[in-house]
Amino acid sequence: MRMETPYACYLRLSVLLDLQRPRTPDEQPTQWADEHFFITVHQSAEVLVSHALVELARASEDAQAGKDARAAAALHRVTALLDVLEHHLALLDHLEPDSFAAFRPLLDNASGAQSHQFADLFHRIAAADVLGPPTDSLPARQPLATAALQALRAAVIRWQIRHLLLVERMIGDQPGTGGTSGLAHLRAQIDLPPRERPARPGDVS
Repeated sequence: MRMETPYACYLRLSVLLDLQRPRTPDEQPTQWADEHFFITVHQSAEVLVSHALVELARASEDAQAGKDARAAAALHRVTALLDVLEHHLALLDHLEPDSFAAFRPLLDNASGAQSHQFADLFHRIAAADVLGPPTDSLPARQPLATAALQALRAAVIRWQIRHLLLVERMIGDQPGTGGTSGLAHLRAQIDLPPRERPARPGDVS
């Protein structure tokens, strides 16, 4: 048995790399690889989101302590993580819809809409008091953190739009595996500012 290196021990690689367990039988190697790919992409996304939540909490603490630059730095890191997660979705462009459809029944009712971490992250970012309520010593939001928060909220919208386009390619108008309405549900989650909303037939400019 190969002994683990200090690197592998520090990162707990033996545990981490044992977590990708497709339900597809080994006797179907192509579908097994497709499902392994799908699981790997989603698990790595959840790991990134877990740290985004850490940074968001740190940003709030720093903002309340009047440390504007440190709060902004933490928010910029969350934005960078979301930018990676947006590009991360592009990995699934390398999974054909027919290939996904082949193992989709194995998900049962599992759905990305059930991700508590993504829901918590987006809920916190959208909250008016994401950096904490104003206090007597900090009656107004500090400029660096305010600008960083605006950039972060824009990154959330970019991720949501990219995710919507991916789902449209993969399942079209089919219902979501978790019982949602699919595309309609995802569209309703995107809170575009009025000037960024797509024009609708009959709108007057």
